Amino acid sequence: MAEKRKNIIVRRTAQILKSFVQKPKGWGVTALASHLGLAKSVVFEILNTLVDEGLVKKDEKEKLYLCGNELLSLALTHYSNIDLLKASRSVLEKLTKEVGETSILTQIIGNKNIVIEKVDGTNPLRFSLERGTMLPLDKGSSAKVFLAFLPDEKKKEVIDKYKIDMSKLKEELEIVKKRGFAISKEEVYSGVNAIAVPIFNSYNELVATLTIGGPSLRYYNKENKQSKYKLISKILAAAEEISLQMGFLKWEWS
Repeated sequence: MAEKRKNIIVRRTAQILKSFVQKPKGWGVTALASHLGLAKSVVFEILNTLVDEGLVKKDEKEKLYLCGNELLSLALTHYSNIDLLKASRSVLEKLTKEVGETSILTQIIGNKNIVIEKVDGTNPLRFSLERGTMLPLDKGSSAKVFLAFLPDEKKKEVIDKYKIDMSKLKEELEIVKKRGFAISKEEVYSGVNAIAVPIFNSYNELVATLTIGGPSLRYYNKENKQSKYKLISKILAAAEEISLQMGFLKWEWS
């Protein structure tokens, strides 16, 4: 009997987790209980256990439950064997060793800008993000790269979802496309500057962005232009190396 009850709980937990595929913006307890045909008390108890485990998070303001970072991290485990991560890991490690700052690989998954790989910087004071972290697509260096290089149909999806005012970004995105990198100065996180570059595959498709981020007090300051351009050159070279391993042969930035 106890074993049967355990199986029921596991099955209900699985049903709740799978329901987020249908409604990624989140569920309220009442709506989810009705959707699954379960008692509210059962759904409430399971959801709160999942919150404790980090698999689900609660938006207190909207009273909704959403996918948590741990669930995203589990999902991203699936990506551990794909060519992109195989091609990028050693390059990220090498880049971080050379520049001392954190290297981050992000990819658009379900119209969300997700950190899929990272190598932390070697400096005691450094910027760091966990795999599975969601970054905005309406600001920041990686967002600008995506908006500059995504195909029109996919770009429109992102613009519509985040209600991005392209009139304010159009000129900057043209520059990003021409020079191959985007810069952000404390746009996403206070005290953090970043530079992002695109990564392409053999089909000439943008598959990810490579970003270097670090404290603004040390990183990418106006007083050291030579170091700035050397840093940009290293990031572009790293992105080219990954893209070449992915089969992209038309790299035009340096």
